[in-house]
Amino acid sequence: MRERRAVGRPQEDKNVRSLEDKIPYIREQRRKKANRRLIYVLILIGLLVGVVFYLQSSYSRVAQFEVDGNVNVKSSDILQASGIKVKETHAFNVSEEDVLERIEKVPGIQEATMQKQFLHQYRVTVTEEKEIAYAKDKPGDRIVLADGTIIPGKSKEELFDAPILTGFTDQSLNRLTKELVKIEPKVRSRISEIVANDKTDKGGLKLFMTDGNTVLLSTSAFSNSLNEYVKVISALPKGKTGTITIDGGIYFKPYKGKK
Repeated sequence: MRERRAVGRPQEDKNVRSLEDKIPYIREQRRKKANRRLIYVLILIGLLVGVVFYLQSSYSRVAQFEVDGNVNVKSSDILQASGIKVKETHAFNVSEEDVLERIEKVPGIQEATMQKQFLHQYRVTVTEEKEIAYAKDKPGDRIVLADGTIIPGKSKEELFDAPILTGFTDQSLNRLTKELVKIEPKVRSRISEIVANDKTDKGGLKLFMTDGNTVLLSTSAFSNSLNEYVKVISALPKGKTGTITIDGGIYFKPYKGKK
């Protein structure tokens, strides 16, 4: 029994010393692992603080919103329709599809495109509806666009193929505009001037045509009758101009001598 104990003790002492040697290494590994965890936690906290700071700062918001291509429609109306507020709207809330859809609903706007530029800067380019008539009368100059929009103000371009409208009240102009947009462009370009020919505001119209004829008709018969104008004048005596009255039927009265 004594010999067995003598043999066993050195082995046990060796195992104890080996374990004691490993303890500092294990402690060092645990310390490094704890430090790495601490670093990860600090990085995560730093990222969260950075995100919060970014969202609360002006850097996350729309810095600039420019409108280009508009002549008759006000930039402020387009900006308001877009739903974007500069330095207030978060950039990640801006949906190009939604913004363009809202802008294209603005009266007078035919189409819009948007470009995103540096640091949350946006540029919207719009295409306006074509000017199809120009009202020169009280309560002031007004522009009629192809979608029926009536905009106060003077025309910014020369309307070589659009009629001048005179003598119309707001109510009568609205009625005429609804009919005017139905006229084919090739017929509309033949109209030089449209005058409200009924002081009772019942819709009587007097049209001066570019070919020298004068047309008398009512607003209610305007689009349906005038789209047939080319056929009407083709049936007139060759070289004759005069007054064409459209009232249930079509009546032609040539001018006496020169107009």
